[in-house]
Amino acid sequence: MTSERVVIGAGRLSVADVCTIAALGASVTLDVNLETPLAATPFTLQLVSAPSPISDSPAVRRAVLVLLLHRLLRIGSIQNAQYVATLLNDRDKTPDQIASVNLPMSILPVEQSNITNIPLELLAEASLVVGGARALLPLADAVAAITCETLRVDLAAFDADFVDLIRPHRGIVTSAQNLRLMLDGSKYVNSSKEDVTAATAVRCIPQYHGPARDAVLGAYKVVETEMNSALGYCTATKRANAGIHPQALKTVLSATKEALHVLLQGSVDRSSVMGRKIPDAFLTENAIDLIHATLDALSRELVPSLSFFEEEEAQIKVREAEKSAKVQEAAAKAAAAAALEDEKLAAMPEAQRIKILEKRRKKLEKQQEKMNAKKSGRDELKLGLGSQAVRQYLMGLDNWQTGVKGSAFDLRTSSLAQFLDDLFMRLGSGGARRKPKIAKGSQDFLPHQMALREKIFNKIRMVFKRHAGVEIETPVFELKETLTGKYGEDSKLIYDLADQGGELLALRYDLTVPFARFMAMHNPGNIKRYHIARVYRRDNPQMARGRFREFYQCDFDIAGTYASMLPDAEVLSIGIEVLQQFPELGPVKVKLSHRLLLDAILSICGVPSNKFFTTCSAIDKLDKEPWSVVRREMVEEKDIPEDVADRIEPFVCKVGSPRELHAQLSQNKMFGDNVNASRAMNDLALLFDHLEAMSVLEFVSLDLSLARGLDYYTGLIYEFVLTSPEHHVGSIAAGGRYDNLVGMFSATDQHIPCVGISLGIERIFGILQAHAEKQSAKSTAPSQVLVASTSSDLMMPRLELCKQLWLANISAEVMQTENPKFIKQLHYALERGTPFMEVKL
Repeated sequence: MTSERVVIGAGRLSVADVCTIAALGASVTLDVNLETPLAATPFTLQLVSAPSPISDSPAVRRAVLVLLLHRLLRIGSIQNAQYVATLLNDRDKTPDQIASVNLPMSILPVEQSNITNIPLELLAEASLVVGGARALLPLADAVAAITCETLRVDLAAFDADFVDLIRPHRGIVTSAQNLRLMLDGSKYVNSSKEDVTAATAVRCIPQYHGPARDAVLGAYKVVETEMNSALGYCTATKRANAGIHPQALKTVLSATKEALHVLLQGSVDRSSVMGRKIPDAFLTENAIDLIHATLDALSRELVPSLSFFEEEEAQIKVREAEKSAKVQEAAAKAAAAAALEDEKLAAMPEAQRIKILEKRRKKLEKQQEKMNAKKSGRDELKLGLGSQAVRQYLMGLDNWQTGVKGSAFDLRTSSLAQFLDDLFMRLGSGGARRKPKIAKGSQDFLPHQMALREKIFNKIRMVFKRHAGVEIETPVFELKETLTGKYGEDSKLIYDLADQGGELLALRYDLTVPFARFMAMHNPGNIKRYHIARVYRRDNPQMARGRFREFYQCDFDIAGTYASMLPDAEVLSIGIEVLQQFPELGPVKVKLSHRLLLDAILSICGVPSNKFFTTCSAIDKLDKEPWSVVRREMVEEKDIPEDVADRIEPFVCKVGSPRELHAQLSQNKMFGDNVNASRAMNDLALLFDHLEAMSVLEFVSLDLSLARGLDYYTGLIYEFVLTSPEHHVGSIAAGGRYDNLVGMFSATDQHIPCVGISLGIERIFGILQAHAEKQSAKSTAPSQVLVASTSSDLMMPRLELCKQLWLANISAEVMQTENPKFIKQLHYALERGTPFMEVKL
């Protein structure tokens, strides 16, 4: 029984607190203002209608009392809480059963409901089980790593290139990383002559521990949520006519028991690989006993490893003693030889004696260097960094086996579990991760790169403002339901957030859907909006082609009721104007089509309506793949009949000048009497007139293979591509009309037509940066003026002058050293490219 005291109040109760009091026997201190005792009105509170066998466990009974204490504090029943705290602090007063508790003060029926509506016995058991399982997670990884060291396993199965890419489950990745951290620097791993790594129990340790870790941590959160949930009897409960159902606790308890079975079986199997058998008696079904059985198995698994380390250390000491004896023997012989040499030297002339002594000194220096080298490379027990730390910790205990077995349910800061968690964190931040890395698909920007990006953003903003655009901002994350179902097959690329507040959140995938949600919420009327911000996609990054997981988008959208096709034409004109601001990009072509036209083609060719989107995703690849490849995908993967695919080909392979191709399609009546096609053709004819008036029609190409994959497009769709052979980056901007998207977020199905364009700034930046490096263009100096001095003690006058320049909106700086020499200040200005110097004499 521990002498530690745990403070319990009406605030949040943790699983660690319950385990410390119930399983480790800690005392309780109440965090309340003590009240003057009222006259006692004894009252019996019925807690459990039919106690289960698990209530025979003293730890469970104490856990029930802790949960009851917390509930009493939350409803403000202080005297009853003091009484329950006395039961917990005096082990002799702990009741033998928990079906009911005799309280000194009666409580209202509503307050009784707040306590009895909660399955206290089940919650107590779940609290202990998930707390005990949580304490086992780091220990299981640590013991498994030490076993791997003893078996000299090949670490390829735990390598990040395999686990992080092939099995990127959070628990598996964490477990594999813990194994690598524990074994970093070991001379034993990767040295086995026998293929012990082939054993499933060894090779698949992350696959054992990872899912168990995920299950236990998930259960831990659920149990803490249940412990601190709203009081059971409230207005919402009455209105819903529902109490607190125990299924959530039953589910997590079952999942945690399964996780414990996995950890236990993994330890038993690894022990078998080392030639030790764990008795089957430890394979129990009782969850509390299962925790003790798993700890016992892990403790037994450690025995051969620690014995092996002791034997290795003993052999090393023997070898070191033998080496030391040989060194002493050699030293004695050398001393005898030196004595004979000294006798001869005494009879020699002084000049010859000095010469011989100099040679002897140099020889001794070389011998000393060899000795030092041997000492630095001496034989020692070279365990992994983590294994060595764990071994030292265990050897520092009076009885390490008792210490390991006694760590059950211990989540305190001084516990073995906390030591191991801290060890993994310390090794991860200063060991295997010493070399700083950046997350895949993201990038840093140096000052000269940021200067170039600022110029790019400014030019884009100027174009947007010329067209009466106004800027808005939306959160970087949205409710998951806001983004779900808007991106077709790309919805799987949305980043989910592990939110602590109970909301399902996701990082924004683009700026269009958040804008539609913005319009539905604020209804600003007709608006020309632009937005420049980061978006996030869980994609496979291709850095060379400008595809990242975190990147900027520059969006311009026109929302509201306007003349037909006029907003579409203006958005296309804006896209061309923006790209013309950067001559380094070369010529630009706008590939243009209409979503209704594409739907009409698929309908005419006989594609089922439920396969329109999947077929469109295949057609959209025609700019990268020949028709034969696209046809094979449609037939073999999308289940489109061959004759239907053959009917699609004459339509989607048509690309050409907008006016000419439009006239050809109209004359040949390729779409027959299809209503959607007729409407799309009329829209395109009007659009071409507007574009010609804006002098941008020459940049447009009508391409019926264009099939933007996002679900929300309803009309015109387009992509901007660079036609210069130097640039192979795919589309550099894209967009379309989405008239129904705002209505998805409106309770009244509000219809607000929208059309917009999104520019891929990272691809533009990549091309301009490469061009600047090719031209050896120097970046602009960060300051215009360097305030310098020719003599010492002029720091204050320099700062005063600098302040005057700042107030005049002039970029200026001083060299940030005390009394710098004038020549150093001059070199500083020249190196930074500062155009002017103001010199104080």
